[in-house]
Amino acid sequence: MGFGVGFRVAPGVRLRATRRGPRMSLGPRMSRIHLGGGTPAVSAGKGPITVWQTLSGGGHDRHTHPDGSASSRKADEWATIRDHLDRLLSQHLEPVTHAQRPIAPPPAPVDRRRVKRELRRDQLAGLRPWQLRERRAARRRADALVGPEVARRRAAAEQDAAQAQGEADAWWQALIGNDPETVTVRLESALTEHAMPATVAAVEGATAHLVVSVLPHDQLVGNREPTLTDKGNLSLARMTKTRQHELYQAAISSGVIAVAAEAFAVAPGLDAVHVAVVCPEHIGGPAVLLLAELSRAQVLPNGATTPVVGDLVQAADDGRATLVRDQGNRIGALRPLSNEDPDVAMLLDAIDAQ
Repeated sequence: MGFGVGFRVAPGVRLRATRRGPRMSLGPRMSRIHLGGGTPAVSAGKGPITVWQTLSGGGHDRHTHPDGSASSRKADEWATIRDHLDRLLSQHLEPVTHAQRPIAPPPAPVDRRRVKRELRRDQLAGLRPWQLRERRAARRRADALVGPEVARRRAAAEQDAAQAQGEADAWWQALIGNDPETVTVRLESALTEHAMPATVAAVEGATAHLVVSVLPHDQLVGNREPTLTDKGNLSLARMTKTRQHELYQAAISSGVIAVAAEAFAVAPGLDAVHVAVVCPEHIGGPAVLLLAELSRAQVLPNGATTPVVGDLVQAADDGRATLVRDQGNRIGALRPLSNEDPDVAMLLDAIDAQ
């Protein structure tokens, strides 16, 4: 018995229940649009790689101005960019909901009066209205059968409920026991709604290997940062390269932590999550920008609902995470990890195979 939050309603159409409300995905995975709860977005994916882009202007009608002036357009743009950056940088602050053992509905009650009516109707079938003696006898036969029939129906309802609970328990044991297929389905269902969606590369024992796909820095964070001047005026100054890469890495850090937290919450048997951050649109082909290893105790200890880790670099410095990255230039840009690294080579081979 599967317990998920999304299902296919027609070829190329999927409906999913999210924390922000119902959300519909239209089209094949290579070219898909997502509408409904949350910000409208488009995605394209193949194998373990999915590229996700929110659509500009979604969900920000409160910032529109009727006069259409340059200042009002700037205010709209300022608010849209501010909301986008805030969402990227606060992914790890979203609370998660821990999976619980599913409980099947109780047995359906049996209506004794309804059973009596049904039995009398069956016993009286074929008898004419003037056959009074036969009709009285038929009603007595029906009334004598009410007790046993109610008991039979109650037993059947209890058996159905027990079977449903057994299926639920089997699914739950597979989930907490880290059955690869069960955990993969569960994670895929939960992680596609994130600002930086993840796919499952593998589930090995109590460790899930995830791939987070990101856009290049100029597409993900843009090149202008919404700020306020000393006089309180809106400003959309062009970012320096250093600031752009700083925000890019902060967004990736927040997204990785959010994905790990969600994985630990929906798959309670996992002890560790290994995340590879991949930029499919990097010049020269897909590039691995970062590798991170996080444990449940370091992210969601003691059933916490929000991650206790807020920054991957700080967590690595504190010994609470393992982080592999290449930031060897003066502007702090993340450079692709070497293809000679065994983990990187294995990951890229898997991507090529897809």
